[in-house]
Amino acid sequence: MSNPSIYTVGGTVQANQNGVYIPRKADEELLALCRENKFVYILTSRQMGKSSLMVRTAEQLAEEEIQTVVIDLTQIGVQVTAEQWYLGLLTIIEGTLMLDTDVVQWWQERSHLGFTQRLTLFFEEVLLKEVASPVVIFIDEIDTTLSLDFTDDFFAAIRYLYRTHLTSFTVLK
Repeated sequence: MSNPSIYTVGGTVQANQNGVYIPRKADEELLALCRENKFVYILTSRQMGKSSLMVRTAEQLAEEEIQTVVIDLTQIGVQVTAEQWYLGLLTIIEGTLMLDTDVVQWWQERSHLGFTQRLTLFFEEVLLKEVASPVVIFIDEIDTTLSLDFTDDFFAAIRYLYRTHLTSFTVLK
């Protein structure tokens, strides 16, 4: 029989799986900001607990019936086109929230529009109409966007969505 360790080396702390998570002031603050639909950046050095904070907050929000989407940008990659990158984001959202809309078909039907405009329209026409409960979207590993030449528009779109729809976004670096 193995003896589980309470230590986590790299990755998120799995407090609910025999790990130990020590709550910090940031836990309370982030949870409160998410409940208030605030736009949040969490910026600090690597391996300082941002992802663990995100996972813990998402678990607490789920207990309150607030849906969350956790997007780890490393799963999309950087050796992709702008279209693949944006569509990758939307397929993660579709799969997490189990949307009725076929995202690929929806995306292709709007191919005459730019990628950023399609992203914002997706939130307005699909996400906000199909999901009645509040949604918090966590975006982790934003440093992967540094080598991409199109992500300034992505962050502008997030700001637009927040200003116009009070959608809660938490961006972690």
